[in-house]
Amino acid sequence: MPGFIKLLFTAFAQSITSFLYILMIMMVYLQIKNRTQLEETWLGFLRDTVQNRLMSGMLYGMIAGLAASALIVAAGIPIDFNTILIIWPLALILTLLNIRYLCFAYAGGLLSLVSLIFKWPDINVSAVIAFIGILHLTESMLILLDGHRDALPVVMEHQRFKPIGAFVMSKLWPVPLIILTTPGGILPAAAGRGIPMPAWWPVFSLQNQGGLILFPIAVILEYSGLAVTDVPKMRTRLAGTLLGAYSLLMIGVAALSVNNWWLQLTGAALMPLLHELISYWTKRGQLTGKPVFGAPWRGLRVLDVLPDKTGSRMGLMPGDIILNVNGKGVNSQEMLQEILSSSPSYLWMDLKRRGRMISVEVRNFNRNKDELGIVIVPRKASRLFLADEQYGLAYTMWKWLSRRRQL
Repeated sequence: MPGFIKLLFTAFAQSITSFLYILMIMMVYLQIKNRTQLEETWLGFLRDTVQNRLMSGMLYGMIAGLAASALIVAAGIPIDFNTILIIWPLALILTLLNIRYLCFAYAGGLLSLVSLIFKWPDINVSAVIAFIGILHLTESMLILLDGHRDALPVVMEHQRFKPIGAFVMSKLWPVPLIILTTPGGILPAAAGRGIPMPAWWPVFSLQNQGGLILFPIAVILEYSGLAVTDVPKMRTRLAGTLLGAYSLLMIGVAALSVNNWWLQLTGAALMPLLHELISYWTKRGQLTGKPVFGAPWRGLRVLDVLPDKTGSRMGLMPGDIILNVNGKGVNSQEMLQEILSSSPSYLWMDLKRRGRMISVEVRNFNRNKDELGIVIVPRKASRLFLADEQYGLAYTMWKWLSRRRQL
């Protein structure tokens, strides 16, 4: 066991210094920088720097990657390196249709189906299903731990209600990984010799009987979603749980499908179909469900509370309804600003929180210096967030050509 742990950590150290992992970090940095433009648009400033968000994502990604690598190696899931070389480009091609198809569930499922039906390419389908299941188990852990952080408050249109408050969640994690593969081609000839493993290891049979080596790779795991019917933490809890159940199902099917063609075919088909069903169901539920951040009949609903501001020190929370400020009723942001501009140093509010009436206060409030630091759900909005699908280049070009033909 000590030898196994030493070998795993040595290989993992190579993964976090590999060129591929550095490339993933650069890609995540550019994506975070691009997505912060939306935050500047809605809030007027950044709540945290791009560098800090990248470092946080790297930390969570490395912890999750180490756990996933240990599971891959301990269970003995061999992935032929040529399989990875096919899945990566195939995933990139699928993003031409929709950005979310970058997920390996789609490329891995398609490649597995082609291999099973046409007998080419010759890949270990059970191992591919298990590998992608572990990737999604890793993603579910990241969503549960970190998915709700930095959720952006926005105002959007709803099918049945007036403009509502919502949260946009968008996280990226560069994840270094260790995989088991067979030496050959561009790979070194040997690694990890002399470490005794149990008789049942590896769980998944090898395509070509031979030794296994630990090889470092890196992936980007991504989570994006909307919180309309609940607060971000509860939304990510549900999303992470669903994805975790999906991943455990895939790992179970993979383990049972060794030497069973029909189960391999079932797992290969379920991999993209269930992933698409979860994605569709969760998004549709948010766009059609009853929002928790609608504008109340009386008072002002708090959508978000910015850190280190007066509202945070008072103990205001998302979902609170501000009824009175210093004894005066408020029904618009203009009324709130008027009261604050003439307030003394002592500020108190009467709130409705989860059906209960409470009061909060703050002393030494400087109306010329201090900011309340809250985001309010407006009754009328001049701009709205559009929850559009992130279609790829090929789909966009096809739609453009279709409109041109109709002119």
